[in-house]
Amino acid sequence: MIRTFLFSVCLLLVAPWAAAWPQLPAPSNARVESVGEQLRLNGIPMRTQRVLTARQPEEVARHYRNALGPRHASDHLPDRLILSQGREEYFITISIRPLGAGVTEALVSVVDAREAGQAAGRPLNIRLPPDSAVLSDMESVDGGKRSRQLVLNNAHAIPANLGALSRELAARGMRPDGPPLRQSAAEHVQIYKGDRREAQLTLVRRAGETNIVLTTIEMP
Repeated sequence: MIRTFLFSVCLLLVAPWAAAWPQLPAPSNARVESVGEQLRLNGIPMRTQRVLTARQPEEVARHYRNALGPRHASDHLPDRLILSQGREEYFITISIRPLGAGVTEALVSVVDAREAGQAAGRPLNIRLPPDSAVLSDMESVDGGKRSRQLVLNNAHAIPANLGALSRELAARGMRPDGPPLRQSAAEHVQIYKGDRREAQLTLVRRAGETNIVLTTIEMP
């Protein structure tokens, strides 16, 4: 479930195209949506477009296969088709799925692989609970508003993780905003707020591990 969640997170955050980046033409009469100005996945620059069209998924897949050319890979997931291709210093991924009501969605993502080496081992600039494994680090900038989503897991129980991360957010000027949104032995969801900043912390305990999603937003 975590892998599926991470994949969705990576694709749903989107940013506009830079002129030097590879571009693929959208199907005719499609609606192309761009949200955000800058996006980084694990420190690596990324650009994504969301394309909505009334064409059937098979037709959309054929369009992008033609745009990619013969040298590309494909992978069928239960709810979508994934097309991918390495192109010079960039890696292109296209996720195609039906949304219902005659609408097909294509999420076209391009990662700049040139900065992958520089991003490896970069400091997170946030104190995490000991022995935490970072699964994903997504950063975006939109109109001066900075968002970051960290996904990690560890073996600590929910109270230990809650205490450690609440202290880190407090050091950044954020305190709990009201009671938890959800609270049980297996789940804890809390909103935090401060001066022009806010956060949401989600903790889920399963199979001896705690999965953590920490989203922070800083307003200009």
